[in-house]
Amino acid sequence: MKLKTANIYLIQSGGIRPVLLELITDDGVTGVGEAGLAYGLGGLAATGMLKEMIERYLANGQGPFGVQSLWAEMYDHSFWTKGGGPVVFSAMSAIEQALMDIKARALGIPVYELLGGRMRDGLRTYANGWYFGCTSDSDLPKAAVGAVTDGYGALKFYPFATILPDGRLRHPSLRGASEPELVRQAISRVAAVREAVGPEVELMLDLSAGATPDDTIRFCHAIEKFDITYVEEPADPGDIGSLIKVANALSQRVAVGERVYTRYGFRDVLESRAVDILQPDIGNTGGLLEARKIAAMAEAYSVKVQPHICASALSTAVGMHFSASIPNFYIQEHFPYWDRIPGHIEVLEDPIEPTLKNGVIPIRDSPGFGVTFRREALRDCLYQTVAL
Repeated sequence: MKLKTANIYLIQSGGIRPVLLELITDDGVTGVGEAGLAYGLGGLAATGMLKEMIERYLANGQGPFGVQSLWAEMYDHSFWTKGGGPVVFSAMSAIEQALMDIKARALGIPVYELLGGRMRDGLRTYANGWYFGCTSDSDLPKAAVGAVTDGYGALKFYPFATILPDGRLRHPSLRGASEPELVRQAISRVAAVREAVGPEVELMLDLSAGATPDDTIRFCHAIEKFDITYVEEPADPGDIGSLIKVANALSQRVAVGERVYTRYGFRDVLESRAVDILQPDIGNTGGLLEARKIAAMAEAYSVKVQPHICASALSTAVGMHFSASIPNFYIQEHFPYWDRIPGHIEVLEDPIEPTLKNGVIPIRDSPGFGVTFRREALRDCLYQTVAL
């Protein structure tokens, strides 16, 4: 079996811009992957990096099965991978995912079997994006209750974020979020949501490294009475010293990882002993096998793991296979409300989201990732086809 064609897609989908990859073999087996730069900037850069990597490393009769060998070749010889960031590692992640999908489909097994096998039948999940469509702080409590009514027993939101007119959020500025009135507003938001959903629902707060360490500490002390499950990114991802300072001052758990890349980046985070939950993004940290190695490192430090997910429905499917296979899984991130954002495009024929029951993702046992692209939705989104 040899790789024959690579299709790279760049999709304008409401509030995000997913970058998807499809690899096709000469036997007609197809594998899919996603570069995890759907939000923020970098999607166009990821498509270009994907094209270059595919042309250099997958052309000339390359087979799809030597995943680890190919990963090492890309890491050792792409130059910018050493100390690299999200663009180069998101491209490697998409390629690795698609190859894993091909391999599993060719063998007739789910991808989680390639990661050591399934350890659970369902994944406890939390709803992110439940606030989509809110246009003011007063809308948040009702939206939170709506998500709980839908069966979610855990919710995450962004207390320092700005609510935009189209119902999305804008992540905080380090300068803006440290202004006293915005800190007070953030505390008020947490109080209102907690009152609305009651004491039994778990609340997670993503701080997005938006406040200075001292203001973060003051804020977290002020919300202790609201029983927050964890605070995410309480310090700049590259500032281990501030992370240690904040973690040592908090009673809440600390979660970090969406902007940390490969096992090499997570090594220093784990050595700091300042983190309780790691959140590698399978779409930008190097792929499934790399995330599996990160989870194994975390296990040695008695640290929980949950994959960071904020992209298309494909990323949820990929995350399901990863989470099903690791012993130190904590909870699965999940965006069930993207369709509230104008212009949203569903990229899969068979997304996982509609199969949830009572906030739990059932583990699928179909070959590969168990999902297929919606051809009609992607018809006008093809960025590049590369003949291999």
